[in-house]
Amino acid sequence: MASLVTKARNEFTFIWRVENYSHCWHKFGEELVSPVFVVDLMQKTAWTLCLYPRGYEDYHFISFYLQREELDDGPPVIEVNYELSFLAPDGSNLFKAGKNEFFKNGSGYGKSRFAPRSEVLIEKKDLYLPQDTLTVCCKLFTLGGNGGEAQSHARTRIQIETLSFAYIVEDFCNQVPCHMGTVEVESSSMGRSSVLVDVIATDGSCCEEKLMVEIKPAIKEIEVVSCKIYLLDASRNLVKCGRADNRFDLIKKDALNVPLLFSKKKLMEKSDDYLPQNSLTLRCECTFSVALEFEKIEKTVYGLHLIPESTPIRDGFTIEGSPNSHSIASDFMSFYNEKVLCDVSLETKTRSFPAHKAVLAARSQKFRSLFTDEEKDVVDSVDMEDLEDDAVHRLLLFFYTDVVEGLELEIAYELLKAANKYKVEQLKDKCSSFLMDNLNASNASKLLLLADTSKDTNLKTVVEEFILEHEEEVFGSDAWDNLMDINSTLAMKTMHLKYKKKDR
Repeated sequence: MASLVTKARNEFTFIWRVENYSHCWHKFGEELVSPVFVVDLMQKTAWTLCLYPRGYEDYHFISFYLQREELDDGPPVIEVNYELSFLAPDGSNLFKAGKNEFFKNGSGYGKSRFAPRSEVLIEKKDLYLPQDTLTVCCKLFTLGGNGGEAQSHARTRIQIETLSFAYIVEDFCNQVPCHMGTVEVESSSMGRSSVLVDVIATDGSCCEEKLMVEIKPAIKEIEVVSCKIYLLDASRNLVKCGRADNRFDLIKKDALNVPLLFSKKKLMEKSDDYLPQNSLTLRCECTFSVALEFEKIEKTVYGLHLIPESTPIRDGFTIEGSPNSHSIASDFMSFYNEKVLCDVSLETKTRSFPAHKAVLAARSQKFRSLFTDEEKDVVDSVDMEDLEDDAVHRLLLFFYTDVVEGLELEIAYELLKAANKYKVEQLKDKCSSFLMDNLNASNASKLLLLADTSKDTNLKTVVEEFILEHEEEVFGSDAWDNLMDINSTLAMKTMHLKYKKKDR
């Protein structure tokens, strides 16, 4: 009788973390390459992972490939089943692609349209880029040999630097040329001039010009990615007057242009405040990416197949026989999930959410006041019909774990409303920051109304400045017409900001 022989399976996992990923300077068709990793289990073949942050064929997508090195100690051709993925903070796959291929030396396979750039960088940034770190994974499988498993970890960090400097235009009111003088700014890390800064007057005649700060790299090794501009007034206060960020642009530009909120005419009208001694003083905070700060293989582990996944790991300080430790957050979450000892219910239009008064009171000043008011009857339910079910669920998750997962625009809108109503300042700050980072012409009207309703002055200021920078695009939109119908006073006040004379 013929015997059936099963070949041994080899599995290798390579996890690569790219820190400061959103600051990638790579243009369309330019690759970011991982450190080389050699897989002893697969006949000592050598590999790299190749990311195209702005795409290889379509700049709307990140491209991702597995590449075999031109020279290694392996055979001319090797059959490998590979799997490429982006990982969430909990290690689960967010995007995954792969198949079985025959790899020659110097050949590569992968997917050109691997993941939408907008989803990774904007819409689900907290999920893909916690602490601005992208975690990618490659799994390789072969048959033959003795079988085994191994795992290797690598890290690449993109170097970023922020320059803060003053740009002064003397005798400002009498400046005639459109270019008011180029200033060279030196980088401490590069040891030489790194950026060129100029203030340009455009789109106007005489004193009505709009002003723009133009920032160019002085050397090809750097890429300017973002800038914030402040005006130093006569009282030595900093007034926000411009910001720009090109990290999310589909096509890289040679210069970063930052429109200022104030025209030359407006500055001259308020010269006592903004032009002391007829001098315009701007403070610029410029962030740029330089190069790869470091890249290395950090750890490789063999023999994973010999250790069952369920085997507990103890350190030298663990008391023998003690149970596995859990975090406080996981313990609280188990109480919430299992509905253990719940003593209050949050009621929406369609659902009831059992919870614990002690947790709600510890996390929300409004809940604390509600539950500790001795003059009121005992509260065993709270009406939350003005909030969506998903918003209440995520609010509770934040109360119990201090984590906001999978934040998206619509979710952030609802959570900010909830955080404002129940006075959860930490959550309010997280949502507000997320919305600022994802502000654009299509959602500016909605965010303005939300910021005004929530009395979020920081968010409102940022949105107002953005609207003034993009007034034609925003004021001509259907969303702005809708805002005029909902809150005409707010809309008119915002439109009048460009003309209104007021102290900042």
